[in-house]
Amino acid sequence: MDALKLLFVDDEEDFRAPISDILRSQEINVSEVGSGKEMDAWLAGNTPDLILLDVNLPGESGFDIAQRLKQNSNVSIIMLTAYGSVENRIEGLTRGADYYLPKPVDIRELLAVINNLTARSAAEPTAWTLNTTAWSLTTPDGVRHDLNKSELLILSELARTPGEPVSKSDLYTAIGMPDYSPDSRTLEVQISRLRKRFTTEDYSIPLKTLHSIGYLFNDDVQIVD
Repeated sequence: MDALKLLFVDDEEDFRAPISDILRSQEINVSEVGSGKEMDAWLAGNTPDLILLDVNLPGESGFDIAQRLKQNSNVSIIMLTAYGSVENRIEGLTRGADYYLPKPVDIRELLAVINNLTARSAAEPTAWTLNTTAWSLTTPDGVRHDLNKSELLILSELARTPGEPVSKSDLYTAIGMPDYSPDSRTLEVQISRLRKRFTTEDYSIPLKTLHSIGYLFNDDVQIVD
């Protein structure tokens, strides 16, 4: 089994370093960044299994970061922060955090939470099923949705390599526009419609934007021909 890939987002290096060392001793692949901007640069070329996220960051807050991450992916998020009031915990959880742990963090509790999230993810069945013959997508609630041609072609291209980026050029070719104009927003509009259509209070379609690269389907998906 591949090592768990974890991204630690915290601007206090003295806080990050000892925790990262302990996590690495547990055979977890840890990368460290100090801000939302650095996180975005790292995410442009990497896909983590889990993000440890501070709230009080320079620039964009951890609350805002968690919310926008969950709009584009289903990555697990653990917040580690000095803001430990009930109101702060509730905000963190409603904005996208899976767990909310106060600083100073107990490393035993952190490891237990990581193990719990990992085990829960491994136990979950494939949430998405794409039927290319019936032109349908079955969502995590078990409901089957009919797709139009553009939706089917885009999802088919992304579902062939879940977790791996697909370029805009390849997606435009898939929908029959290989000679698209650089100013075209056809693909962006289609992706936006898919996100709106397949996002509810219970789940959101894991379509992630990789700026200047393309898009990826950031979850397991079963393809039925």
